Amino acid sequence: MNKKLIESLYHELPDLVKNGVLTQEAADSLKRHYAEVKITSKKWFMFMLCGLVGTILIGLGIILIFAHNWDQLSRLTRTVLSLAPLVIGQGFAFWVLVKRQESSIFKECAATFLTLIVGSSLALVCQTYNIPGDTASFTFAWMMLILPLVYLMQASIPAVVYCIGITIWAGQFWNEPLHSVFFWPLVVLIIPHFIWSLRQEKYSLRAAILSFVMMVCVYVGTQITLGNGLPLTWFVIEPCLMVIFYLVGSYKFKRISTNWQLPLLRIGALGIFAHAFIFTFLSSWSSIRLWKPYSEADVFGLAALPGNIISLVIVSVSILMLYDFVKRRQLMPALFGSLSLLAVVVYFMTMAGTPNMLAVFIFNIYLFALSIIRIIFGARSNRLDVVNTGMLMLAILILARFFDSDINFILKGVVFIAVGLGFLLANIMMLKQARSQR
Repeated sequence: MNKKLIESLYHELPDLVKNGVLTQEAADSLKRHYAEVKITSKKWFMFMLCGLVGTILIGLGIILIFAHNWDQLSRLTRTVLSLAPLVIGQGFAFWVLVKRQESSIFKECAATFLTLIVGSSLALVCQTYNIPGDTASFTFAWMMLILPLVYLMQASIPAVVYCIGITIWAGQFWNEPLHSVFFWPLVVLIIPHFIWSLRQEKYSLRAAILSFVMMVCVYVGTQITLGNGLPLTWFVIEPCLMVIFYLVGSYKFKRISTNWQLPLLRIGALGIFAHAFIFTFLSSWSSIRLWKPYSEADVFGLAALPGNIISLVIVSVSILMLYDFVKRRQLMPALFGSLSLLAVVVYFMTMAGTPNMLAVFIFNIYLFALSIIRIIFGARSNRLDVVNTGMLMLAILILARFFDSDINFILKGVVFIAVGLGFLLANIMMLKQARSQR
């Protein structure tokens, strides 16, 4: 049962008992039946937001106060002032673990405060004692120090900072793939917390933020760590990444039912459609013909090895996940996920000399079939949102092909009107069907 419906039912139970519609025993029985569903309130999000904003402001305020007349202080005074907030933050975190273990708000605030203070204390101590280092080494040390907070405090804000931090660290070695490839083991360290956050229904907003940051960081990190490797791998790697995001979001995590808990699914689906749509244009595939090959050492040498391995892993994972959904006969995720296999096959066909028009034709057919099947699926399951997204996909494809061709304006206008009428008629029919079932 939908969590929002259960929350609404719990809200109505006292009035139903008071008016004699239900007995108290029946109401208690309903609560026992749905006991695993935890009721949340908008106040919880407000408390969390206010607590985090307050914590960040306090941390930044302390840093600014220390910055005033910092050079005039003695080395010992600067050391004490650098470490004092760290001790206070650790004391606060210890108190939270002992006295407020069940409060996610207190744990997030304590962990966020410590995350900021660890970074500032580390920077101040390095500056005080002139410890040599660069941005990469400082960022790496900071991220390693705050990683335990993620698991000790079960806090996601430090996890967000960690993901951004390791991406910045990898970016310092964008032209050194043998260094930047260690971005991936660092990502693996945060995955257990990421999975845990997806399983917590009441933290839907937190899970959404963490999921979005993870997607962006993995996407950017992939671009950083690919290096040279095989030519024009974005034709394959980016669609495969979007397929992985989409299929991960398609798995069920303890009755996830709200849009806040589906960023992987939504953004992954949008990315799949966007890449497939780009591949329907001839200009996208013409760039393969213009590609000038690297030397053999650039493509297959030691420096290219990390990028080639990463490419192979991403493609393999996306295809294995696709196979899992096909085996479970989940049609819609399998159709969206098939873009990864299609991109790999067409990419190598084009590299082998197959005409570009064949690639354009294949992806036009793919998007057309995906749109039609989505419309049919939505109509059969009585889901207006699925029907509308399918029709929108079809409309975009049709309009693009009409603008991309030499068909006269009258025929284009007729097609636009037909597509618009199709939208209106589909919505009217679905609404009538929904009303008749009430």
